[in-house]
Amino acid sequence: MSRTTTTPPAGKPDQDNDGDKQFAWHRHPALIAAIPAVFTLIGGVLAIVLGQADALPAAINPAPPPTTVSATQTITATATSTVTETVTATPTTEPASPTGTGTGSVSNPPAPGALAISIRIGTGGKIGPNEWRTGSAPGANADVFDDTGRQLNRGCYPTWTLKRGSAVIQTIRGTACEGNGFSMFNFQPEALKTPGTYHLTVSVVTDGGVKGTATQDFTVT
Repeated sequence: MSRTTTTPPAGKPDQDNDGDKQFAWHRHPALIAAIPAVFTLIGGVLAIVLGQADALPAAINPAPPPTTVSATQTITATATSTVTETVTATPTTEPASPTGTGTGSVSNPPAPGALAISIRIGTGGKIGPNEWRTGSAPGANADVFDDTGRQLNRGCYPTWTLKRGSAVIQTIRGTACEGNGFSMFNFQPEALKTPGTYHLTVSVVTDGGVKGTATQDFTVT
């Protein structure tokens, strides 16, 4: 009896009883060698995801969640105070009006028991500093102040004397140291007809017995 042996074709591996190929794809050596690396990669990604979700302990957390840092800015405001100083000027005392109202005052009152007297000649016929035209009749007033600086009117009696050189030209006595809207001394029409140097003097006495005198010299040309 003879026995026949069959040799399989070259280049084709044998098959097992289940019909699987002897070198199946899942048994490939390269694939088997890559499996640990794949698991390592998956584990790393999973660790990062869990770390950012704050699901891992801080000691082993490879990727802690981001920390929000808030910066606080402190602003210091400096208040500046501006002080404005207002200087108030002290008004000077105006001379009493030519009408002699008796309501003025003097900034430098006289010594106790004395009078301060000033003569003011009108401007009618005035042609220069302290100079008047021949034949003019300007009129004159006097301002009288006591030692408190108060201007006097009633209870104050003036006596006026006009001289040219040493010659007396005119004399007038008044009832008050005010003119009530008029000149206290009125020059007579012929009083200043002659050119020369004139002297107008007023002597004052008060009800209290206080006396004072003032003289103004002027020129007539």
